[in-house]
Amino acid sequence: MTLLLAPLAGLFGGGAAAGGAAAAGTAAAAGTAAAGTAAAAGTGLTIGSVLEGTATVLGLVSSIAAGSAKQDQANAAAIDDQTQQSMENLQGISRRSSLKAAAAQAIGAQDVAYAASGADLSFGTARQARAQALSDADLALSSDATTQQSTLDRLREQASNYRAIGKQALLGGIVGGLGQALTGFGRISQRV
Repeated sequence: MTLLLAPLAGLFGGGAAAGGAAAAGTAAAAGTAAAGTAAAAGTGLTIGSVLEGTATVLGLVSSIAAGSAKQDQANAAAIDDQTQQSMENLQGISRRSSLKAAAAQAIGAQDVAYAASGADLSFGTARQARAQALSDADLALSSDATTQQSTLDRLREQASNYRAIGKQALLGGIVGGLGQALTGFGRISQRV
């Protein structure tokens, strides 16, 4: 207990006052309230100062904890975006597989229709229809791959932004808490 109060007592008068406050802390721990009150009165340390100092320290800890909680929240959002990237990759594979299957089925249906009508599939309208169907399928696959890449890039950037926001939140909590602590301890030292 003495070690915990000694630095605070130094703020409220230092030197002999620190020894008096340390003695006050030891006496209070031993249960002799009279000696503690006398030592605290000798240093200028009042209940109000102790309470304000405690509130200042709690404010500092609270501000840092709030910044840390905001950082944790932002990091969770970044992890969620990373998970979404994996999901988007799987969904892209599934979409392209479906597009390929649909294209193969459409080309097969066209070939069957042209063959049933007696047309030669190696030239003419049948060949042009097949080439057009392959071109349309290629365009759809390319478009889907481009869309998927844009989505992945957006998710990566968003995850990076969340991480930066988290770092800023933590730093803001630390700086804000230290500012509040310096202000509080400044007020206390002016009173003593």
